[in-house]
Amino acid sequence: MQISVASSSLVSVPIIEAILASEHTLGSIITNPDKPSGRGKKIEANDLAKWALARDLEVAKPSDTSELNRHLLAAQPQLIVTVAYGRLIPVELLHGPRFGWVNLHFSVLPKLRGAAPVQWALLNGESTTGYTIFKLDKGMDTGPVYLSKEVNISDSDTTTSLLSKLANLAIPDLFEVISTIGKTRATPQPLTGATLAPKISKEMAKILWDQPTENILRQFRALADNPGIWTTFNSERVSLFGLHEVLLPNALISPGDIEIVEGKLLVRTGDSVVEVEEVIPAGKKRMSGADFARGARLIQGSKFD
Repeated sequence: MQISVASSSLVSVPIIEAILASEHTLGSIITNPDKPSGRGKKIEANDLAKWALARDLEVAKPSDTSELNRHLLAAQPQLIVTVAYGRLIPVELLHGPRFGWVNLHFSVLPKLRGAAPVQWALLNGESTTGYTIFKLDKGMDTGPVYLSKEVNISDSDTTTSLLSKLANLAIPDLFEVISTIGKTRATPQPLTGATLAPKISKEMAKILWDQPTENILRQFRALADNPGIWTTFNSERVSLFGLHEVLLPNALISPGDIEIVEGKLLVRTGDSVVEVEEVIPAGKKRMSGADFARGARLIQGSKFD
């Protein structure tokens, strides 16, 4: 079978590699158009497009419905697998490929429909998540289900590690669905139990230090890689890396208070203390928390805003 993959994320790489190693043919990779990136706003391809082009794989970057339609007419895929594509497929194109469009979604639907199911599972403190393979329809993750499985979330999982785990675990099941597609029918999703996982904003990644430590560490695990957690110091933005709870004698009183103890940058939360291993102050390079503290010349009462 000739299969195209629609994705805008490197999480689809193991699926693409599995198709390349199978008896099926990879028709093309459909991804988002190039866009401005970085401080200079230089027009660049996304990471998946760069990965694919480096391997001489065909990449299509349709900017609208008509461009996508032209690509499908030229490429003639029999099936399209979508993985973190980030765009709704117009209903008029859903029946173009012989076997339609199949989506690999990283939750057990109808729970956590939307763009960021793994991030929200971690933010919510869920102990399990999973993946669902379903047939695309006109709604947002509302199509009938071929298969879903539950997966445990470990205490050390981050969005990046959990996405990688789910993508790799799903590969055998995805190929099972592909092998029987057209012979078996998908099952409609339940009418109750649906929740949403909307796109994460940069503002959501700001640490509120009066929150319990558990909530802050959930935020770190979910959002540290993208969009990146942050706070402010003297009204300037500071990106944060490597947060974890510590039990060290300290003089911290109010949420956001900071000090150096045994060479570690400590911050008071709503109910405990965390260490910040590294930071990037606005306009500067990445540095250790201790180096930041020395440069900031902390005094009694210094705090993250």
